[in-house]
Amino acid sequence: MRHLPSVLPCWNPSPSPPASNTQSPKKIEDFNAGYPRFTALIAAYEPYFTCRRFDRLRARLLLLKQDKLSRLEEQLDELDRTESYLLYLGVSRVDKNPQRLAVLSEIDSCLADYDDFIARSRRMLSLEKAQKRNVNSLQNWLDGTGCVDKDETIYLQHDHELVSLAAGQDGATLHLESWLEDIIIHVFGRCRMGRLGHVSNDPNVYMPRPWVKRTAKSLLLVVITLLLLVPVVICNIASTMISRIIIFVVSTVCYLVILSWLTRAKTMELVLAGAT
Repeated sequence: MRHLPSVLPCWNPSPSPPASNTQSPKKIEDFNAGYPRFTALIAAYEPYFTCRRFDRLRARLLLLKQDKLSRLEEQLDELDRTESYLLYLGVSRVDKNPQRLAVLSEIDSCLADYDDFIARSRRMLSLEKAQKRNVNSLQNWLDGTGCVDKDETIYLQHDHELVSLAAGQDGATLHLESWLEDIIIHVFGRCRMGRLGHVSNDPNVYMPRPWVKRTAKSLLLVVITLLLLVPVVICNIASTMISRIIIFVVSTVCYLVILSWLTRAKTMELVLAGAT
């Protein structure tokens, strides 16, 4: 019997896949010393985005802009008072007084600049203050590395003007985070608390680990639960109505005091919290 040729195709082994070109994220020390490394540090942790408001300069510019508008207002009033053609004052379409038209045009330009400055200043003044802990961390890093000239980082010394560009965080959680970090740093040391190997190997770099925030939130929930349930348990144990009323009043006052201390609650919010 004659052998038939094989009809099955012969598959060549597929070439091995090319090596992955993905690179691991750079650490802070991978950047050159100076502003490249300093900006890498700030970019690695959002709360490090701090800036100075320059309150005194803003107040100076505000006063100057107000005074300029006041002088223009006086000029306009004087032109209206000395106008010889009273028709111009009643019909603006036929007003041919070039001085008044020039003053009104300048007033419009100055008011636009004034309103824009007010809006920008309001946005800046509404930003939350930078946390002292984060400012100290930046200052300690600069002192330990000497990457940037001290004259160019003097803005960190204006504590009362430093604001954070990061999204606002819950005040109660921040208080508990700070308290928890202080305890852990005191017990285990700063390096063990803040070192993040994928960000930096420098012992001068300090960033709180994510589990600190989760632990702080858990503690906050425990505190809230105790504040709400402990008075109920004590009232059930109390035998007289007077003692129950006293317990209710004391627990409500304590709850509102702790709430006002841990959060930035407004007066009406505290009233609603006490009523509910």
